[in-house]
Amino acid sequence: MAKRSPTVDRAVRIELLRARAAIERESLAQGIASAGRRLEPASLIKGLLPGFASGNASRWALQAISLARRYPIVSSSLSAMLMRGGKRSKLLKIAGGAFVGWQLFKAWQGARQDSAPDAGDR
Repeated sequence: MAKRSPTVDRAVRIELLRARAAIERESLAQGIASAGRRLEPASLIKGLLPGFASGNASRWALQAISLARRYPIVSSSLSAMLMRGGKRSKLLKIAGGAFVGWQLFKAWQGARQDSAPDAGDR
């Protein structure tokens, strides 16, 4: 068997290092893209409230988020309306909190019923 020359060995080694660098760059690009998808508001909501995100409430929440991003005056007007004093604003805060709590309770119950095995299947 003939011995390879050092220049051929060096060229092969350089090409292997270039291929490894290209693979690592591609892996890094895919990792950055997947991290970006996981950090989108829809993914964060689905991650925090998986049962809540499956129904119509998630579509409503995502529409509210997109509306607040598109028209910041809407969210600032709502917060200004709710933050001023008076009996009406306190009642609105309590009613809003109760409504959100009720919706979360319904979503939690639905998720619990979906994950529970049916008693009639036994």
